[in-house]
Amino acid sequence: MESAKKETTIFFGNGVNLLSKEGKSWDDILNQISYRKVLSSIPNTLKYESIVLPQKAYTDGYEGVEFKINGVPDIFLVDTELFIKEKLANKLTQSRASDFYKKLASIKADNYITTNYEHFICDTLLKQGCEKGGGYNEPKRRLRPHFTLERDGQPVRIWNIHGSIEDEESIMLGLYEYSKYVTDIEEVLKPMEQESLNIDKSSWPYVMLHSDVHMLGFRLGYEEIDIWYILTFRKRLVRKGILPRNNFFYYSIMDKNYDADKMELLKTLDVDVIPITLDKGENAYEKAYNEIYKTIREQVKRS
Repeated sequence: MESAKKETTIFFGNGVNLLSKEGKSWDDILNQISYRKVLSSIPNTLKYESIVLPQKAYTDGYEGVEFKINGVPDIFLVDTELFIKEKLANKLTQSRASDFYKKLASIKADNYITTNYEHFICDTLLKQGCEKGGGYNEPKRRLRPHFTLERDGQPVRIWNIHGSIEDEESIMLGLYEYSKYVTDIEEVLKPMEQESLNIDKSSWPYVMLHSDVHMLGFRLGYEEIDIWYILTFRKRLVRKGILPRNNFFYYSIMDKNYDADKMELLKTLDVDVIPITLDKGENAYEKAYNEIYKTIREQVKRS
Protein backbone atom coordinates (compact mmCIF):
# COMPACT_ATOMS: atom_id res chain seq x y z
CA MET A 1 0.00 0.00 0.00
CA GLU A 2 1.45 3.38 -1.04
CA SER A 3 1.90 6.01 1.65
CA ALA A 4 -0.14 9.19 1.32
CA LYS A 5 1.58 11.99 -0.56
CA LYS A 6 2.77 14.78 1.70
CA GLU A 7 1.18 18.17 1.30
CA THR A 8 3.20 21.04 -0.19
CA THR A 9 3.57 24.23 1.84
CA ILE A 10 4.90 27.54 0.53
CA PHE A 11 6.23 29.79 3.29
CA PHE A 12 7.13 33.31 2.16
CA GLY A 13 8.06 36.68 3.62
CA ASN A 14 8.49 40.30 2.62
CA GLY A 15 11.15 39.52 0.00
CA VAL A 16 8.34 38.62 -2.40
CA ASN A 17 6.81 42.08 -1.88
CA LEU A 18 10.15 43.77 -2.57
CA LEU A 19 9.91 42.56 -6.17
CA SER A 20 7.20 45.17 -6.69
CA LYS A 21 8.23 48.71 -7.59
CA GLU A 22 6.28 49.83 -4.54
CA GLY A 23 7.88 47.26 -2.24
CA LYS A 24 9.40 48.62 0.98
CA SER A 25 11.72 47.13 3.59
CA TRP A 26 10.47 47.11 7.18
CA ASP A 27 12.98 49.83 8.06
CA ASP A 28 11.50 52.02 5.32
CA ILE A 29 7.96 51.36 6.52
CA LEU A 30 8.74 52.00 10.19
CA ASN A 31 10.47 55.25 9.29
CA GLN A 32 7.39 56.33 7.33
CA ILE A 33 4.84 55.57 10.05
CA SER A 34 6.75 56.67 13.16
CA TYR A 35 7.64 60.15 14.35
CA ARG A 36 10.45 58.67 16.42
CA LYS A 37 13.84 57.76 14.95
CA VAL A 38 14.10 54.06 14.12
CA LEU A 39 17.21 52.41 15.54
CA SER A 40 18.64 50.59 12.53
CA SER A 41 21.10 48.16 14.14
CA ILE A 42 18.76 46.34 16.53
CA PRO A 43 16.34 43.44 15.81
CA ASN A 44 13.03 44.37 14.17
CA THR A 45 10.95 43.37 17.19
CA LEU A 46 12.96 45.72 19.40
CA LYS A 47 12.74 48.54 16.85
CA TYR A 48 9.02 48.46 17.42
CA GLU A 49 9.41 48.38 21.21
CA SER A 50 11.80 51.34 21.04
CA ILE A 51 9.08 53.32 19.24
CA VAL A 52 6.09 52.55 21.46
CA LEU A 53 7.54 52.07 24.97
CA PRO A 54 8.82 55.63 25.53
CA GLN A 55 5.23 56.88 25.27
CA LYS A 56 3.56 58.32 28.35
CA ALA A 57 1.51 56.01 30.52
CA TYR A 58 -2.20 55.55 29.71
CA THR A 59 -1.89 56.62 26.07
CA ASP A 60 -2.41 53.19 24.49
CA GLY A 61 -5.73 54.32 23.05
CA TYR A 62 -6.08 57.40 20.89
CA GLU A 63 -9.77 57.92 20.13
CA GLY A 64 -10.71 61.49 20.81
CA VAL A 65 -7.11 62.52 21.50
CA GLU A 66 -5.89 65.72 19.91
CA PHE A 67 -2.60 64.69 18.28
CA LYS A 68 -1.29 68.18 17.62
CA ILE A 69 -0.15 70.56 20.30
CA ASN A 70 0.26 74.10 18.92
CA GLY A 71 0.24 72.56 15.46
CA VAL A 72 3.01 70.07 16.27
CA PRO A 73 2.30 66.30 16.58
CA ASP A 74 2.73 65.04 20.14
CA ILE A 75 5.17 62.14 19.75
CA PHE A 76 3.93 60.48 22.93
CA LEU A 77 0.43 60.24 21.53
CA VAL A 78 0.99 59.37 17.88
CA ASP A 79 3.44 56.53 18.57
CA THR A 80 1.01 54.43 20.57
CA GLU A 81 0.66 50.75 19.64
CA LEU A 82 -2.82 50.96 18.16
CA PHE A 83 -2.00 54.08 16.17
CA ILE A 84 1.20 52.54 14.75
CA LYS A 85 -0.64 49.37 13.72
CA GLU A 86 -3.49 51.28 12.10
CA LYS A 87 -1.06 53.49 10.23
CA LEU A 88 0.88 50.40 9.09
CA ALA A 89 -2.31 48.74 7.86
CA ASN A 90 -3.30 51.87 5.94
CA LYS A 91 0.15 52.07 4.36
CA LEU A 92 0.10 48.41 3.28
CA THR A 93 -3.44 48.68 1.95
CA GLN A 94 -2.09 51.08 -0.69
CA SER A 95 0.57 48.62 -1.91
CA ARG A 96 0.26 46.30 -4.89
CA ALA A 97 1.24 42.68 -5.33
CA SER A 98 4.34 41.82 -7.32
CA ASP A 99 3.89 39.66 -10.41
CA PHE A 100 5.74 36.86 -8.62
CA TYR A 101 2.54 36.07 -6.72
CA LYS A 102 1.14 34.64 -9.95
CA LYS A 103 3.99 32.14 -10.01
CA LEU A 104 3.54 31.24 -6.36
CA ALA A 105 -0.15 30.60 -7.00
CA SER A 106 0.61 28.45 -10.05
CA ILE A 107 2.67 26.01 -7.97
CA LYS A 108 -0.65 24.63 -6.69
CA ALA A 109 0.49 24.15 -3.13
CA ASP A 110 -1.84 22.83 -0.46
CA ASN A 111 -0.83 25.49 2.07
CA TYR A 112 0.46 29.05 1.88
CA ILE A 113 1.96 30.48 5.07
CA THR A 114 3.19 34.06 5.20
CA THR A 115 4.56 36.51 7.75
CA ASN A 116 3.19 39.34 5.58
CA TYR A 117 0.05 41.19 6.61
CA GLU A 118 -1.48 41.63 3.14
CA HIS A 119 -3.72 39.12 1.37
CA PHE A 120 -1.98 39.14 -2.00
CA ILE A 121 -1.70 35.36 -2.34
CA CYS A 122 -5.40 34.88 -1.56
CA ASP A 123 -6.40 37.55 -4.09
CA THR A 124 -4.11 36.03 -6.73
CA LEU A 125 -5.47 32.51 -6.18
CA LEU A 126 -9.02 33.81 -6.59
CA LYS A 127 -8.05 35.52 -9.86
CA GLN A 128 -6.56 32.22 -11.08
CA GLY A 129 -9.84 30.39 -10.62
CA CYS A 130 -9.86 29.25 -7.00
CA GLU A 131 -13.20 29.45 -5.26
CA LYS A 132 -14.01 30.53 -1.73
CA GLY A 133 -14.28 27.42 0.38
CA GLY A 134 -14.77 27.10 4.11
CA GLY A 135 -13.84 30.71 4.89
CA TYR A 136 -11.95 31.46 8.09
CA ASN A 137 -11.21 28.69 10.54
CA GLU A 138 -10.80 30.01 14.07
CA PRO A 139 -7.82 28.28 15.72
CA LYS A 140 -7.29 27.24 19.26
CA ARG A 141 -5.53 29.91 21.30
CA ARG A 142 -3.97 32.78 19.27
CA LEU A 143 -2.44 30.99 16.31
CA ARG A 144 -4.35 33.02 13.69
CA PRO A 145 -7.21 31.74 11.55
CA HIS A 146 -6.55 30.24 8.16
CA PHE A 147 -8.65 31.06 5.14
CA THR A 148 -9.71 28.14 2.97
CA LEU A 149 -10.16 28.27 -0.79
CA GLU A 150 -10.96 25.44 -3.18
CA ARG A 151 -9.00 24.50 -6.30
CA ASP A 152 -10.20 21.59 -8.41
CA GLY A 153 -12.28 20.41 -5.47
CA GLN A 154 -9.30 20.39 -3.11
CA PRO A 155 -8.78 22.77 -0.17
CA VAL A 156 -6.06 25.41 -0.24
CA ARG A 157 -5.29 26.90 3.16
CA ILE A 158 -3.75 30.34 3.72
CA TRP A 159 -2.28 31.67 6.95
CA ASN A 160 -1.19 35.24 7.75
CA ILE A 161 0.62 34.06 10.85
CA HIS A 162 1.68 37.52 12.12
CA GLY A 163 -1.70 39.17 11.63
CA SER A 164 -3.74 40.89 8.92
CA ILE A 165 -4.25 44.42 7.65
CA GLU A 166 -7.98 43.71 7.90
CA ASP A 167 -7.65 43.49 11.69
CA GLU A 168 -5.12 46.01 12.97
CA GLU A 169 -5.10 44.61 16.49
CA SER A 170 -4.00 41.21 15.16
CA ILE A 171 -0.79 42.66 13.70
CA MET A 172 2.21 41.32 15.60
CA LEU A 173 5.29 43.54 15.72
CA GLY A 174 7.07 43.67 19.07
CA LEU A 175 9.10 41.27 21.19
CA TYR A 176 6.37 41.16 23.83
CA GLU A 177 3.83 39.87 21.32
CA TYR A 178 6.27 37.43 19.73
CA SER A 179 7.11 35.97 23.13
CA LYS A 180 3.45 35.35 23.96
CA TYR A 181 3.03 33.80 20.52
CA VAL A 182 5.80 31.28 21.16
CA THR A 183 3.99 30.23 24.34
CA ASP A 184 0.87 29.54 22.27
CA ILE A 185 2.89 27.54 19.75
CA GLU A 186 4.43 25.52 22.56
CA GLU A 187 0.98 24.67 23.92
CA VAL A 188 -0.14 23.43 20.49
CA LEU A 189 2.98 21.34 19.84
CA LYS A 190 3.49 19.95 23.35
CA PRO A 191 1.18 16.93 22.79
CA MET A 192 3.50 15.80 19.97
CA GLU A 193 6.45 15.63 22.37
CA GLN A 194 4.32 13.61 24.74
CA GLU A 195 3.22 11.39 21.83
CA SER A 196 -0.40 12.26 22.60
CA LEU A 197 -3.20 11.76 20.09
CA ASN A 198 -4.76 15.07 21.17
CA ILE A 199 -3.02 17.20 18.55
CA ASP A 200 -4.40 20.24 16.74
CA LYS A 201 -3.72 19.22 13.14
CA SER A 202 -5.35 22.36 11.77
CA SER A 203 -2.65 24.69 13.12
CA TRP A 204 0.12 26.14 10.96
CA PRO A 205 2.91 24.87 13.30
CA TYR A 206 1.62 21.32 12.77
CA VAL A 207 1.61 21.89 9.00
CA MET A 208 5.23 23.10 9.18
CA LEU A 209 6.23 19.76 10.71
CA HIS A 210 4.19 17.41 8.53
CA SER A 211 4.39 18.75 4.98
CA ASP A 212 7.07 19.51 2.41
CA VAL A 213 7.96 23.12 3.21
CA HIS A 214 9.54 25.60 0.78
CA MET A 215 10.67 28.82 2.52
CA LEU A 216 11.56 31.84 0.38
CA GLY A 217 11.66 35.62 0.52
CA PHE A 218 12.29 35.39 4.23
CA ARG A 219 15.57 36.49 5.78
CA LEU A 220 14.81 34.51 8.93
CA GLY A 221 16.33 37.01 11.31
CA TYR A 222 17.05 35.77 14.81
CA GLU A 223 14.19 37.93 16.10
CA GLU A 224 11.79 35.52 14.33
CA ILE A 225 11.64 33.47 17.52
CA ASP A 226 8.40 31.70 16.58
CA ILE A 227 9.99 30.16 13.48
CA TRP A 228 13.27 29.31 15.23
CA TYR A 229 11.27 27.64 18.01
CA ILE A 230 9.49 25.42 15.49
CA LEU A 231 12.72 24.51 13.70
CA THR A 232 14.53 23.55 16.91
CA PHE A 233 11.45 21.71 18.25
CA ARG A 234 11.27 19.76 14.98
CA LYS A 235 14.93 18.73 15.25
CA ARG A 236 14.48 17.54 18.84
CA LEU A 237 11.54 15.33 17.90
CA VAL A 238 13.41 13.91 14.91
CA ARG A 239 16.41 13.08 17.15
CA LYS A 240 14.12 11.26 19.58
CA GLY A 241 12.49 9.28 16.79
CA ILE A 242 9.08 10.78 17.57
CA LEU A 243 8.73 12.72 14.31
CA PRO A 244 9.71 11.55 10.82
CA ARG A 245 11.90 14.13 9.08
CA ASN A 246 9.84 16.13 6.60
CA ASN A 247 11.40 17.91 3.63
CA PHE A 248 12.19 21.51 4.54
CA PHE A 249 13.84 23.71 1.91
CA TYR A 250 15.22 27.19 2.54
CA TYR A 251 16.04 29.24 -0.57
CA SER A 252 18.78 31.72 0.20
CA ILE A 253 19.78 34.40 -2.31
CA MET A 254 23.52 35.00 -2.10
CA ASP A 255 23.46 38.78 -1.82
CA LYS A 256 25.13 41.10 0.70
CA ASN A 257 22.85 39.77 3.43
CA TYR A 258 23.88 36.15 2.91
CA ASP A 259 24.87 34.71 6.29
CA ALA A 260 27.07 31.60 6.02
CA ASP A 261 26.84 30.85 9.75
CA LYS A 262 23.05 30.97 9.62
CA MET A 263 23.06 28.57 6.69
CA GLU A 264 25.22 26.15 8.67
CA LEU A 265 22.86 26.47 11.62
CA LEU A 266 19.90 25.63 9.40
CA LYS A 267 21.71 22.56 8.10
CA THR A 268 22.21 21.32 11.67
CA LEU A 269 18.43 21.64 12.06
CA ASP A 270 17.86 19.33 9.07
CA VAL A 271 16.90 22.16 6.74
CA ASP A 272 18.01 21.76 3.12
CA VAL A 273 19.62 25.08 2.19
CA ILE A 274 19.34 25.91 -1.52
CA PRO A 275 21.77 28.75 -2.41
CA ILE A 276 20.59 30.98 -5.24
CA THR A 277 23.16 32.99 -7.18
CA LEU A 278 22.47 36.70 -7.60
CA ASP A 279 23.54 37.95 -11.02
CA LYS A 280 24.86 41.45 -11.51
CA GLY A 281 22.94 43.99 -13.50
CA GLU A 282 19.32 44.82 -14.10
CA ASN A 283 16.49 42.66 -12.73
CA ALA A 284 18.94 40.58 -10.68
CA TYR A 285 16.42 39.75 -7.96
CA GLU A 286 13.66 38.95 -10.45
CA LYS A 287 16.01 36.43 -12.06
CA ALA A 288 16.93 34.96 -8.67
CA TYR A 289 13.28 34.51 -7.71
CA ASN A 290 12.51 32.96 -11.08
CA GLU A 291 15.25 30.44 -10.33
CA ILE A 292 13.64 29.74 -6.95
CA TYR A 293 10.29 29.25 -8.66
CA LYS A 294 11.72 26.77 -11.17
CA THR A 295 13.49 24.85 -8.41
CA ILE A 296 10.33 24.58 -6.31
CA ARG A 297 8.36 23.37 -9.35
CA GLU A 298 10.89 20.62 -9.93
CA GLN A 299 10.90 19.63 -6.25
CA VAL A 300 7.10 19.45 -6.21
CA LYS A 301 7.08 17.26 -9.33
CA ARG A 302 9.50 14.81 -7.71
CA SER A 303 7.65 14.63 -4.38
